[in-house]
Amino acid sequence: MSVLSRYLLRNFFLMFALVLPGLVGIYLLIEVFERLDDFIEANAPMSSALAYFLLSIPKILYELTPLAVLFAGLLSIMLLSRHMEILAMRSLGVKPREVILPLLLAALFLSAILITLKASYIPKATERAMAIFQVDVKKRPPRGILKGNRLFFLGENSIWATELASPDARRLKNVQWFSFDNRYVITQLVAAYEAIYSGNKWVFKNGMRKLRTGESTYSVKAFGSLDLDLAEAPEDFVAVETPPAQMDIVSLWRSVQRLKQSGYSAKEQETALWGQILYPFLGCSLLLVGLSITLFRERGRLSLGLGLGVVIGFAAWVTWSFALTLGKTGTVPAFFAPWIVHLVLITIGLVLMRRLRF
Repeated sequence: MSVLSRYLLRNFFLMFALVLPGLVGIYLLIEVFERLDDFIEANAPMSSALAYFLLSIPKILYELTPLAVLFAGLLSIMLLSRHMEILAMRSLGVKPREVILPLLLAALFLSAILITLKASYIPKATERAMAIFQVDVKKRPPRGILKGNRLFFLGENSIWATELASPDARRLKNVQWFSFDNRYVITQLVAAYEAIYSGNKWVFKNGMRKLRTGESTYSVKAFGSLDLDLAEAPEDFVAVETPPAQMDIVSLWRSVQRLKQSGYSAKEQETALWGQILYPFLGCSLLLVGLSITLFRERGRLSLGLGLGVVIGFAAWVTWSFALTLGKTGTVPAFFAPWIVHLVLITIGLVLMRRLRF
């Protein structure tokens, strides 16, 4: 690594270490103003509020890191320009790509760290934060949990253990349903290959029913079809499933495969999957455009480049959300939707970079 590259990287990471905490602090402050009243009105302990805000930080880091990468790159170049170092580089014949490439590699390194955290720690922290809010503020303890593709749900004097075979949970697979009395003694067990919700009833198919007939006696009978009028509806099961935006990459991939194998549309889940994979690299695309604009002018006025870079950053953020919406609705392929913003930014950045002259 050349001396110039090390110098550029030192400035970049210094700016990044200053910018990211500042952005996170502003975002977290807004979150505190919005949520703190809810904790106070619910008489929730302050320890729960503190835990909620601390657990929200990883999600905030994930959302703001690409923007922090853009700001850090622009500010590091502005600092060099202020001390006439950009002019010195031009005089020595340093090419624009020798300035831009080290910063892009640094952004790529940060993106790799971010996607690793998104695949492991960030979803777990977000899930714990949402659980605290639901239990301590909304006073709605979770009635179920989804582990991989298996749903466990506490119903009205009953327990469900099943798999969601359709997005609306109107069709279940590998179903086990237990009912119990006030002494928690099992009174009925139904195990079936599938269960379909039809006419406000659950229709169990191809299974076995075990029914309590006495103090310690049970009758067992196989069935081809069994109708049961139960209190639980598909909406109760859907509410347990984690929204695609909050799922980790592995869970999203499994959800996509499950839906496709069942013959259902997986556009929302597939778009969210590719969005989670490609979002951490948005900082690289933004930085390419931002640096090209900032270095485009031969003489000063780099503040204009910073202003344009900020505008591009927020515009890309809005466009990113719009592109994901196109993918979820099927307007564009789910795989291509997250690439739209990247391709536009990379194209603009490369065109501007080719026109740069030091």
